[in-house]
Amino acid sequence: MLNNLCRSLWIQASAEAKELGLVKEHHAIARRYEKVSASWAPHLAASKALILEVAGRCPRREQVLVIGAGDCFDVPVAELADLFQRVILADIVVSRSARAWAKRLPGRVLCENWDASGALSALAAVKASVSAGEAAGIFTQADPGPPPGGPPDFIVSASCISQLGLVPGHSLLSSAKEQDLPERCARAAAKRHLAWLQNQGGVRLLIADAARLDIGRDGRQLKKETLYERLGLPKPDQMWRWDLAPIPEWSPDFHRVHEVGGWVIGG
Repeated sequence: MLNNLCRSLWIQASAEAKELGLVKEHHAIARRYEKVSASWAPHLAASKALILEVAGRCPRREQVLVIGAGDCFDVPVAELADLFQRVILADIVVSRSARAWAKRLPGRVLCENWDASGALSALAAVKASVSAGEAAGIFTQADPGPPPGGPPDFIVSASCISQLGLVPGHSLLSSAKEQDLPERCARAAAKRHLAWLQNQGGVRLLIADAARLDIGRDGRQLKKETLYERLGLPKPDQMWRWDLAPIPEWSPDFHRVHEVGGWVIGG
């Protein structure tokens, strides 16, 4: 509880982020990391390595934008600051860790409180009454606007695309009756984010969940749900496993594992 209080005092977030569950989700991710950081380590290392590999392909290195920076667990902030003149850490919840990087490297690292979906204000205004179809439509029609900080030479969408609509969707009152509402919001927000990325200049890297798996205690695969094909994406350029929630973190009966993909756009 004390850790949560400290994190709450240090974060920066809009009223919509609090109302739609995104601050709560930010704290939940931090708590899970504290509990299972050893299981996350290979995934975090793979994410950082891919970001730096793709960064090396950028012909211009003035500015890099990291969307979904969070607590920067999977972002090689110092190395990016060595490669680029400016590093913009953008998220709907600006964390203590991100602010610490900005303080450590003033002028080189900047934090931006930014809604990458462009939909949260409109969604919060109708939270009590919006239906599944209406909520998905808000995400589809939303305009996040230009990249915060100006046009970057490199954009990293860091494992946030699946959460842009899913987390707010669960906070809507209609989700109690329309059980598919969060998933419909997730698909709509993800497709809109992908379209936004494809319309940007420079080199872009999408890091996202490619599949969700349930692995039994004996190592057998109990379930696999492929995710990237729903967005019309090809197979990832790179893929690795993330032991997201080992037994009993998610379930006493199985490990929740994600296959994480990296897609390079324009590099």
